[in-house]
Amino acid sequence: GVEKKGESSVHVNSHVAEIIIENGKAAGVKLADGKIIKAKHVVSNADPYITTKLFDHNQLDRKMKEHLDSMINTDASTGGVEDLKSFIHIHAGIDASGLPEVPSADFPAQWAVVRDWDAPEGVEAPRNIVLCSMASLIDPSLAPEGKHVLHAYVPATEPYAEWAGMDRKSEEYLRKKEEAADFLWSAIEEYVPNARERAIPGTVQIGTPLTHERFLRRTRGTYGPRLDVGSGQSLPGHKTPIDNFYMVGDFTFPGIGVPATAASGAIAANTIVSVFDHLAMLDKIRLPLKQ
Repeated sequence: GVEKKGESSVHVNSHVAEIIIENGKAAGVKLADGKIIKAKHVVSNADPYITTKLFDHNQLDRKMKEHLDSMINTDASTGGVEDLKSFIHIHAGIDASGLPEVPSADFPAQWAVVRDWDAPEGVEAPRNIVLCSMASLIDPSLAPEGKHVLHAYVPATEPYAEWAGMDRKSEEYLRKKEEAADFLWSAIEEYVPNARERAIPGTVQIGTPLTHERFLRRTRGTYGPRLDVGSGQSLPGHKTPIDNFYMVGDFTFPGIGVPATAASGAIAANTIVSVFDHLAMLDKIRLPLKQ
């Protein structure tokens, strides 16, 4: 879809090393291999901790520096917003022999397990709530015949500090991953009997805050700020003090989660294109007249 126009292209495996500023405006990016890609507009979907490292700060004015600092400020006493905690995940394929073939109240395709409703932090307490899903129970094409795919995770309740600084190859880290997996399996087995014994070798994947940080470049494994309802806290928009430079993603309006982050990109795109482009698109999508 992106490349349907001749002037559009997708560059994969292209690590951005620097956002280029010329005459106070964003003018493109420089890749890690030294290649320069010029552009009329630059949009960053990296989190603000990563984005701020992509600039030569000697080229930034005071307003832009303050804007970036405000986005990574987590100190509430100075107007900052706390970041969300991180995640632990498990993905697995299991043998479905003897299991029901359709979802029901007793064998749901999606469920939540809360260990302690009265925990001091409620459902946000670490290792308290687990969300589980078995999508192949609804759509069998997602798994081979006689098998199911499973996913279980804690929804932004895993403290990064408990994993920080660990060597991913150390016994300590591997042991902690197994402890996380055991906790998640126990939630899965609330509805799927002997789920871990059903696991198909080679399919079990365990994700930790360090996994998110390494493979998805999420600083401290977080996916956005934790806004308190009624606190008056808000998220920034997508324009920045640098002309032609926009920031999108879960640290911007409208917030966290896939629908919200997708919306942030759509908002930025709508901001960039001209009114005439908007009118042309409305002509293309106009509903047919009723006969």
